[in-house]
Amino acid sequence: MRNIIFILSVLLLDGCSSGIKRLELEPHAKLSIPSISVNAPSNFSKDRWITYGDSLYDSGNVIQLFRHLPNMMSEDVRITVSVHTKEDIPLVSMLYKDKNDAMEEYYKNYQISKWEKKNNIERGVNYVKRYVDFIGGLKCATRVESSNIALGVGTKSYQTNCNYFDNQKGAKNIHIGYSYTYTHSGTKNDRDTKSSSVTPQAMQKQFKQNMKAIFDSLVIHDMDTERMSKEGLLHDKKYDLESEFR
Repeated sequence: MRNIIFILSVLLLDGCSSGIKRLELEPHAKLSIPSISVNAPSNFSKDRWITYGDSLYDSGNVIQLFRHLPNMMSEDVRITVSVHTKEDIPLVSMLYKDKNDAMEEYYKNYQISKWEKKNNIERGVNYVKRYVDFIGGLKCATRVESSNIALGVGTKSYQTNCNYFDNQKGAKNIHIGYSYTYTHSGTKNDRDTKSSSVTPQAMQKQFKQNMKAIFDSLVIHDMDTERMSKEGLLHDKKYDLESEFR
């Protein structure tokens, strides 16, 4: 399979006068912005991943992926790279090994506040968890929540933040927002021919396998690897499908 290498800010319009850019990706397609690159998963090759954006994303710091798997689920991924100001860098605990390590213990013992419980109930959120992921050699902080949008329809959304020192004597944040929406209990998605016969548990596993393919392909182009290694912030662990459940 041939790779497609491109910068999101120079994608060609597909004829849509609104300025929305849309491109259907081949399996293993490589998406690059100045700081990072990832590959699209190769499974379900008949159901292609779509990348898209508009003038809001032309700054060259966002990668977006979307795919609908017929009679199963829709997957949505957005990876954003942003620069920490010099004033903020000392406040980013994940850039310091002692605080970075303490984060893992903090999440294990995290107690949800009364306000957050009330807020979750109001938003229909029935599950929330915070935990640590390893992506691109970095220890990252993840928050996940799930909810039932309506009878027979559900969604599960993840927000992951990874931080690193770059080779310009600064620091950056990689924010990954990824989610899937699925139907179950006989409900049929509008774009599908039938209701899903796949269990929610099987869809969750498939979604995480798809995300692992993306995360394991992540390359950070402008990391100060020498400094990151010296300060104990690089790890040889990869994204773990089971980290959420430990």
